[in-house]
Amino acid sequence: MITEHSSNRTPKPAFVAGFTLLEVLVSTVILSILVLILIGMSDGASRLWRDGEHRRESLTEGMGGLQIISDDLRSAVVTSNPETLIIESQSPEDPSSSEEQDERSSDCLFFLVSHTTEQREQDSSGDLCAVGYFIAPEPTQKGKGSDNLYRFHASGREVWEALRSGSLRKLYERASPSNGLCTELLARNIIGLQVSPMDHELPGQPPQALCITIEAINGDTARHISNNPTAKKSNDRLILRHLQKFSTIVHLPPLRESSEGL
Repeated sequence: MITEHSSNRTPKPAFVAGFTLLEVLVSTVILSILVLILIGMSDGASRLWRDGEHRRESLTEGMGGLQIISDDLRSAVVTSNPETLIIESQSPEDPSSSEEQDERSSDCLFFLVSHTTEQREQDSSGDLCAVGYFIAPEPTQKGKGSDNLYRFHASGREVWEALRSGSLRKLYERASPSNGLCTELLARNIIGLQVSPMDHELPGQPPQALCITIEAINGDTARHISNNPTAKKSNDRLILRHLQKFSTIVHLPPLRESSEGL
């Protein structure tokens, strides 16, 4: 019996594996969700790092300034002469910003100090110095940039003469950011300095201690405010978000009855 081979029969096509349209759409959606999650995590990590850097920047400036003020106060020479320790509220330098200054006022602090040999500056003649701390904008950025903390320093014969002639206040008036001979930039982006007397024994007498508070912001916040000086409400919210306060209580040396023997 002869069997006829069906060599001309068309073979069945092989099965080819693949994705359906629905599977492709579901995979695309899942991949998109994962990418969005990764982007969100990356953005959140960057924001946390940036906020941490801002806090570190404010901490460095604020605590550095607070430490120097505290060191000077511990060597203060306070007598019955009220000009040996002056604490006053600063008046705004720019009358157009008086309203803003009233809401966030700052103090200025001026006093005499007797440094030890190790603490004296190289060009200092004698141990009696006059120092002061105040808030002001940089001379080149007046009315445009953030405020800074400045330190005034005078020493030698001019301090003795001012003390004996009763003209210490006139000496303190030389303190100005534009007067680089006796004023130095101490800390940037310091928008508040509060000096609160504590432990008064008798009315009219100097306090036994001072509470010093410094308010600081970071450089990015300061630049944003300087670029948008008229946006007061948004700037206030920005300051409230990034403002950091640093406080300390400094006990003053015992009161000296007069300038005799200084």
